[in-house]
This record gives sequence, C-alpha cells and structure tokens, in this order.
Amino acid sequence: MYRRDMRDTSADDLLAAMASADAVVQAAPSPDGDSVAYAKSREGRIDLWCWDGETDTRLTSEGITAQRYGRGDPAWFDWHPDGGEVAFVDADGSLSTVDVDTGEVTALTTADEPDLGLAYGPDGEELAVVTNRFSRASLALVAADGSRVEALADDEFLYQDPRFAEDGTVYAVRARHRDLFDYEAALVRADRDGVTELFGPDGVRVQNVRPRPGSDEVAFVHDASGFDAVAVLDGESAARDGGSDDDGDDIDDGDGRVEPEELYAVEGAEVADPAWSPSGKSLAVTVTEDAAANVHVLDRDGFSDVLTDERAFHTAPRWLDGDVITVRDTPHRPPTVRNASAGERVTPTAAPDFGARIPTPETITYQSGDRDVQAVVYPPGPESGDDSVPVLVKAHGGPTSFDRFRFDHRAAYFAALGYCVVLPNYRGSDAYGREFRMANDRDWGGGDLEDVIGAADAAAAAYDAADGDRAGIYGGSGGGLMTVNALGNSDRFRAGAAFYGVYDYETFVDDTDDVGWQLMKRELGDLSTDVENYRDASPIRTVPDIEDPLLVLHGEDDARVPISQSEQLCDELDKHGKRYEFRRYDGEPHGFGDRENVVDAYTRVADLFAKYLAVDPDDGSSSPHEPEEPDRSSS
Repeated sequence: MYRRDMRDTSADDLLAAMASADAVVQAAPSPDGDSVAYAKSREGRIDLWCWDGETDTRLTSEGITAQRYGRGDPAWFDWHPDGGEVAFVDADGSLSTVDVDTGEVTALTTADEPDLGLAYGPDGEELAVVTNRFSRASLALVAADGSRVEALADDEFLYQDPRFAEDGTVYAVRARHRDLFDYEAALVRADRDGVTELFGPDGVRVQNVRPRPGSDEVAFVHDASGFDAVAVLDGESAARDGGSDDDGDDIDDGDGRVEPEELYAVEGAEVADPAWSPSGKSLAVTVTEDAAANVHVLDRDGFSDVLTDERAFHTAPRWLDGDVITVRDTPHRPPTVRNASAGERVTPTAAPDFGARIPTPETITYQSGDRDVQAVVYPPGPESGDDSVPVLVKAHGGPTSFDRFRFDHRAAYFAALGYCVVLPNYRGSDAYGREFRMANDRDWGGGDLEDVIGAADAAAAAYDAADGDRAGIYGGSGGGLMTVNALGNSDRFRAGAAFYGVYDYETFVDDTDDVGWQLMKRELGDLSTDVENYRDASPIRTVPDIEDPLLVLHGEDDARVPISQSEQLCDELDKHGKRYEFRRYDGEPHGFGDRENVVDAYTRVADLFAKYLAVDPDDGSSSPHEPEEPDRSSS
C-alpha cells in the first residue's frame, strides 16, 4: 500500500526514546517515611523499586500487575505496617511479598485465579484482597504468611479497592458485573459476619474509599451531583442505623439512614483520589479540570488550599513527612514521583524533558450537535503558513477514557513530524461529568462519532495553518473502531490507522475476556434481545463505503480484543477490494509496549500519512530503501 520511505525520519529517534522512557505507575511511602516504594514501567514491563533517599533498589525482576488508570487509582501494592516488606500482585496474578532488605520474594497465593488488589490490615497479620479465586472480583482475607485464604464476599457483585479501618473492618467498593464500577457502584463495609452496604443510591458511582485515621469516619468519592466529589460518612453509625445487609435488606434501628456529608466539590470538575494525612487532620485530593489534574489539600471542615496549578496530570497522592507526593507527568516529561508540596522530584528515575522537540499542547472547545466538546491539540508551529499543516485526529480508547495533558509518545511523535494533532474528548469520555460520560450509551457510532469527525474542522477553524482538507485519523482499541467508523461513515479523512480495535461486536462477545463482555452488555444491551444494537455499532458493516486507505495493526497476544477482530475486518476489506494493509505483532497484548514494535508500528503509520496527506520531506530527511517482503495481508 505504500513504500517505507515516505516520512521525515528525523523524529524516529524521538519516538524510540519516548517509547522506552521509564514511567512511574504509582508510589507509596513506607510507614516510617524513610523510603518510597514505586512501580515503574519500562517498555510495557512493570516492576517494583524502592528509594531510601540514597539508594534506588529494584525489588522485582519478573514483573508485577499494576496500571495507572488516571483518576481513582486503586492500590496495586502496600507496605507491611512494620516497613519490612511490600505486598504486590505479580505478573501472573499471584499475591506476593518482597523483603525490601534482601529482595526475597514470597508467593502467598497461586496464580490459577488471579488476584487484583490488596491492602494490609492495621496489625499486618492479614491482607484484604480482591481475587478471582471464589468468583470474579470477590473479596477475601489472606493471612500474611499465606497459610489461609478466606472469602469475605463471594456473591453476585464485583469488589474493588479494599481498605482497612483501624478496628480491622474492611471498606470497599462493589458493583454489579455489567456496571464495571463505571456506571453504578456502592460503598460497603465487610467483616466475617457479612457485607453491609452503607451508601449506594441508584445511578451513582462510588470510588476511592479511604478510612480516616483515629476516627470511625470514611472518606469516599461519589457522583450523585453529576460530578465526582468527596464525601465523609461515619461508617460505624451508618452500618448500625442505615445500611443494608448482603441480601439487600435495610438495617434500621429506628434512627433512619445516616447520610454522608459532602466535604469537597469543585463546580464543573472531578474531585478524586482522597488521601488522609497520618493524623487524619488533612486530606489531599486531585481535581481534574480542563484536561489537567492538580492537587488540593483540605481540612476536615472542607477549607482547601490549591497545592499545584499547572498543565500536568497528578494521580494517587500520598503523605510523606507532612508533604504530599504524587505521580505526575506532563506532555514533555514521563510520569515520575513528585513532591507536590515542594515542587521537586522524589525518586532518581530518569525523566528526560522532550520539550525542545515537541509543541506544547493546548485545549480548544467546539460545538458538536448540542454538545460542547473539548480537545487537546498539539498546534501548528508559529512559522507555519496558512493551510500548510495537515491535521491528524486521534480517537482515544475506553471508550470511557479521556485525553489530557500527559506524556503521549504517539501524539508527540506526529506533532514533531509537523502535523496538527487533535485529541477530542468525545461524548462518553470521562472527566466531564456523569451525564457526558454516559452520553454515548446505546449510541456507539452516533453522537460520539460525530464529535470525532468534527474535530478536524474544529482544528482548521482554530488555527489558520491547519489544513482541514488534509486530515487523517488513528486510534487504538475503542479508537480503532472509531477510526474505521469514521472512514466508513464520512469522507472527512484521507487515510486511517486502526490499532487493536473491535470491528464486529456480534462476534466479539464470543472471543473477549469477561471485562469486555460485561462492557458490551452495559453499553449495548443483552445480545439475545438487543442484537441490532451490536450490529448497528459494528464498524464492519460500513466497509463497503470505505474509499480511503486503512492500516490495521494488532498484537497476537491480545486477550481483551483478540486479533480475530482485525482478521475479520481485513477479510471484509479484501472482499470489497479496499486499500488496506494488516500488520501483526507477535507477543504484544492489548497495547504495544516493546520499543521495536512501537517504532515499527508508528513509523508505518507516519509513512501512510506522509503519502496520503501529501507531506513531502523534500529536504532529504526521508530514508528510502528497497521495499521489504512484508509479513502481512494486503490488497
């Protein structure tokens, strides 16, 4: 479909360097505050490290399970109260510990049914764990020596983010399977006598349950107002006077339901990630607004100070010697452990500044139907002439994700090549309130697609140098299907690149994992009664209408979206004589992490756009070579 000599190759080294840069996922100070354990990703592999102020020690070498979601991060590892070891879930799903002095790793559980989240009890004798051992995302207690695993909650719900109160009671979040903690979730309290729901109104999502030190209170986040806000509830009183038991029956001694007190909200913004100081007097939170997440600190009465105010993304605040540390990244720097109070880096992890080679992104807002849609944009350079810069639209995945001021090597690479790169937060995106997050339910490929297609026009209207007539589109997962949808439902784009997307929902439900299946049920309905929703939302149905070239890329080891989806799409493209190319990547799961694969994939995409968007690096910076014999299917 194209030669491998079309692009300007001067930014290939930038792509390689950004793709392989160390990125911190989460950090946790030790109980005595002398050390910080942190999870660090390197080319898609995550391991635990420990910084004691002088020495940076790698604690694991076989990988751990951890992800940086953005807002509302659950705890992926935890310190033993005596500070001697850190508990984590290894890459295979076994609950394990590592001795921070010797590096000895001990498996507490087997990986037959993986564990998903954890927290030590106050005395260190047991851990609360979310596990698939009993049922998917059930809640269990594990003895600290691994000698006992006992279910606290093995029922029809999914559990998440367990935390111990000082009296040994476990607080957690639970949701119905099809809600997946995204649509509706409740605050629960669990012990060996059962599970009590403390707060769970219909159509409300609860996150981030955090017991307050020295108190019966628990802070948590919910979106009953339409935006996430922090509330406080007396857990002991709520369980006694207003909760419901694990059968859903009200528990009421006559005093009535104990309602939570709203502690902190910011109009039009999402407040999350609450973290109590060790004394319980202060609470650090993140506030997500206008594609950035900053840190605020408040007292128990809700009086607050703004700790950071920058175009950056802070997550998972923790307290260290009276200061607040977070994981923070910017469009120019990868995620690092940051002292938000002092404004300096905590750990010695290398954090190169790529700002000299990457434009600084900004935001624009445009009208799409009856909606205001915000997009992050890497704008044309100041030297660009009118209509001189092609536009690339990147559709994010999820679909309930969102693009923000963060480290994004893919968008940065294309921006460095001279494109105006637009990242629209289309309807269905998180961080813009509950109503917007649910705006594409049962309407995939409707208003959300309209928002994505409109992004190219919005960029052209916002920047004189942006040439909206020369537009391409790319994206992964939900963004992959959006790319194919855009090509099949409009003539807005000249070329597209689709990474590991879903293209036929009717067949997807047969091959995906449980999370993918439950997501389909929530968004599209029950297959037996709503099959037309699945068919209408499937991009494969519009393949006959695609007139522009498409590059399809997929990892062989993808469990969330099996490669059979791309194979099926390419069969249909071939059947209708469309221009396409299919690239397979051995060993890659859902998302590409290996540097060699990242560079291969995105330089191919750059060649595609260089050809079809008429970007000709006539200064000799392209690097022509003989076409290889490709390992691909192609028409």
